Formats: sequence, structure tokens, C-alpha cells
Amino acid sequence: MRAYGPRPLVLGGALLGIVVVSALAVQESMRNAQQRKAAAERTVRDYAMFASYLYTTRAYLSARERAWMAYQAIHPSDPWVRSALPPVTAIPAIPDTTERCGASEKWPIYRFRVDLPSRSVAYVGGRPAPQIETIIRDSIPKLANRPWVRLARFGYLFVEGSGGRETVAYAPTFDSSDKLLAVYGYRSCYGVRDTADYSAMYRVVRVLPPMVPGYVEGGTRLAPDSSRKDPEEMGGKWPNGMPAESLLTLTITDAVHRTIYQAPKGGRTSSNFYGVAPLGFIGGTTYRVALRPDVARFLVVGGIPDSHVPASLLLLATSIVLAIAGFASLRSEIRLVNSRQRFLANVSHELRTPLQQILLFVQLLRLGRTRTEAESERSLEIIERETHRLIALSNSVLTATKPEVQLRSGPVDVASVVETAADFFTPLAQARKMRIELDVAKPAIARGDPGAVRQILINVLDNAAKYGPTGQTITIGVRNEGEIVRLWVDDCGPGIPASERDNVWKPFFRVGGTLDDSTGGAGLGLSIVRDLATAMNAEAEITGTPTGGTRFTLALPVSENGSA
Repeated sequence: MRAYGPRPLVLGGALLGIVVVSALAVQESMRNAQQRKAAAERTVRDYAMFASYLYTTRAYLSARERAWMAYQAIHPSDPWVRSALPPVTAIPAIPDTTERCGASEKWPIYRFRVDLPSRSVAYVGGRPAPQIETIIRDSIPKLANRPWVRLARFGYLFVEGSGGRETVAYAPTFDSSDKLLAVYGYRSCYGVRDTADYSAMYRVVRVLPPMVPGYVEGGTRLAPDSSRKDPEEMGGKWPNGMPAESLLTLTITDAVHRTIYQAPKGGRTSSNFYGVAPLGFIGGTTYRVALRPDVARFLVVGGIPDSHVPASLLLLATSIVLAIAGFASLRSEIRLVNSRQRFLANVSHELRTPLQQILLFVQLLRLGRTRTEAESERSLEIIERETHRLIALSNSVLTATKPEVQLRSGPVDVASVVETAADFFTPLAQARKMRIELDVAKPAIARGDPGAVRQILINVLDNAAKYGPTGQTITIGVRNEGEIVRLWVDDCGPGIPASERDNVWKPFFRVGGTLDDSTGGAGLGLSIVRDLATAMNAEAEITGTPTGGTRFTLALPVSENGSA
């Protein structure tokens, strides 16, 4: 036998070693993939459980506010002596003024007090159906002694009445030794007819981070391509990604598992990623948050991995796999830091306009350029207004993503608001060599909030000044068109592409905006405009002008009484 020396053995051993190492690497990769998938699924389920906890907490706080309103004279949290217990008439005739159960003649509200241990019941304002009387006498005292009710000092029970489902609201009173003395209560429709709290908390509670698939570095978005379907893009009516509130379905059920509220309607509830939290002393309700399976993978960095490893991974070295994983982790960290820096820089840009106004008029006053006392007073008024605007802009950073804005509603002289806003904005326009022309037809009395209309107009004028050319003419028009009062603003800027007109209403979105864009802005202006318009039942729209600029239109409902 020929002696080949140690070289074949070394090569054979090297090949065998490569195979063994590759096999071990694949095995380790599969095990790690399974662990990552399990960890990712646990994280998503934790999201859902945390969401259900947040909803139950908000529901408890909302119900507690109603209870405090109804039982102000009783003070259930204070110790009582039996002889000093207030009569049942201490509960107001309308205990909860925020409830919307129906007309008073069709929904009489009875109030009651159950004395213990005799279980004698005193009613005022009518009596319930016999089966509900039995529940009040026999079941309510037992419920009032349960630990959670003893801690919260109030509760709700859903019952079947002669006219359908209704609610019995109750609050226990205890003596100094924590012995139950009496239970007060009244007829309610909370949670069965009146589900306003559920709708409000679904819109208000911030559960999940806003994941936007399709995002690319630099703050721009990819234009949708109908010829290519990216499996990593969520479909539907949002070509550039789905908003955070559409990631889940909230379902609230009662003690017998009947659905009393669901948002969105007909949402998917069979997801494997769900969280459940009970709130037994408020109607025996249970809050179930189900995450959509097709979007749950976007809630964790890297998504939810598949459990199998492709055969091609057999050719990859363990070092490459670790390098890719490290690179992905580092890239996510860098993207997070860049996003924070971009947000802070853009917010500083958004504050620049009111600061320029303040600086302009401060310099006028300091240099004595005002000719009359009236001009000096007007300059001080504008400085004061812009100071308030700075405060409002800082608040808007926190409120821009709220789905509901509360405003005062009343007659608004739109023509007067337009003239005031134009007069207010004229100095800045002149500084940029721009002209503001008014095309206002009086009278134009709409229903809304004058401060909101002014803020809308200022935001739109600010955008027109930012993006329009030097020396342009900005036209503001107002017309009373019968059912509506139409306000519009035309500029001579480059216009907004039709494909981007839906996106400009989104918070932090800017058409082609980057950190180096000299126009500045955080992309909050038009988002705030849309929120304010929605709160006034008005419609905001952006179209093009024949000259290529942008036309902003606000359609406000006309005031019924016709006077501001």
C-alpha cells in the first residue's frame, strides 16, 4: 500500500469536520429558531395581555367616575353608623347625567336602599319588575360583600328586564368595623344600552406602538406598485401600512359570554395571540384583545420566525448567521436612534414660525419702528398670540395622535375669523415678499369653534408660506352656500401629487420631507387640521388649482340661528 502521508488524513478530517460542524450549526440554528419563535409569540401574547389589562383599567376608572357622580351624598368609602345613614332620596333623581338610556318617560329611574341584615328594601321613583326586585333583595347584598366590591365600593349587575337588558348600579356602605349596613343603587343602562365608555376607551387607550410596514429610511414612503405584491406589506386600503388601532379586535362580553361591545365590528376573535382580563364587579364583564395574526409578526423586531430551517442554511457557517443576527439587531438600534433624532429635529422646525413672528415684532418695538401707540399695542397683542401658539404647538406634539378632540360648538363668523387671521399673518407674509388677498362674501356664519377655525387657517397659511415661491399671492375665500360655509385657501406653490393627498393628513408625514429640508416642520400641521375639522363635523379637502398650486377647502356646517 502506498503511503500517502498525512495529507489525505488532514483533508478527510477537514471535510468530515466541515460536515459535522455544518450539521451541528444547522441543528443549533433550528433549536435557536424554535426558541426565537416561542419568545416572539410570548412577546406578542404579552402585548395582548397588557392591552386587555389597560382596557380593564380604563373601564374601571370610567365606571368609578360615574359612581362618584351618583353617590356623592353617600360617600361609600366612609364608615357609617346605622342611625346616620342617608335616605334613598340622597341619590339624585338622575344619578348619572352622562348616561344615555332613552327618554325619561320610557326609562324611569328607580332608586333603592337595601337595609341589612333585614333585607328590607325602600324604593323611590318607581319599582322594578318583580324578578329584578328579587335580585335586588337577595343577590345584590351578596355581591356587595365580595372582596372586589368591598375594595371598589361600587358595582354593576346586568339583568333581564321586561323591556330588555338593563343594569342595576349599586354601592355598599359599611360601619367602622367593616360590617355591611346597607346597599344603595339605581336603575342604569351602563354597559348594555350606553356603551359610550367602551367606544371612548377604544379610541383613547394607547396599547401598541405604531408599526408602519413599508417605511424606508429618510422619512419617505414607497409608492405602491400594483404589479408587485410584497409579502412583508400589509394589504387593505392602507397601501403604505396599517394604523396601530387596526392591529387588534376588542371584544367585551358579560357573565354569560354574550358580546356587549366589539371594535371593530365583525373583527376576528379566533387569533392565537390574545389576552383576557376580567372585571367581574362591573357586570361580570371580560375584556378580550385578539391581535390579527397577519400583523402580529410586525410587533416584534424581526417578526415571528418560521420553525423550519431551509436546506440552503446547511451551507452557511455559524459565524455568518451570528453576523447577520448582530447586524439586524444593530440596524434596528440605529434606526430607533435616528427616528428619535429626526422627530426632535422636526419638532424644533415646527416651532420656528411663531418664534420668527415674536422676534419680528420684538425688533420693531425695540428699534422704535412703530409709529403710533395703537401699532405698539397691536405688536404686543401679536407677540402674546404667538406665545400662546407656541404653547399650543408644544401641546400638539402630545395630542396629535388622539383620535378625538373636544371643542366648543357655537356660531362662528367665518369672515371675521379669516380677516383676523389674515391680518395676523400679513407681517410674516410681507417678510417673505408674499401677498394675501381676501375674497370674502358676508354674511358667513357657521357652526364650530372660532379658535379651531383660526388654528386651521394659520396652519394652512403657514404651509402655503413654507412651500410657496417668494412673491406668490395667497388667496383666502369664503362663501355661504346654503347648507355649508365654504372656506378655501389657494397658493402658488408646486402643489401636492394626487397620490400623496391622503397621506398628508397623517401625523409626521411630509411630502418628500427630510431633515435637510429647509422648509422645516414636523408634519403635524395638516394632521391637526384634520382632527380639528372632524371635531367640528366639518370636511377638509386638498385639491389642485388650475395654476398648479394647492387649494385647501374647509366645509363647515352653517349655523342654525344665523348669528355669531
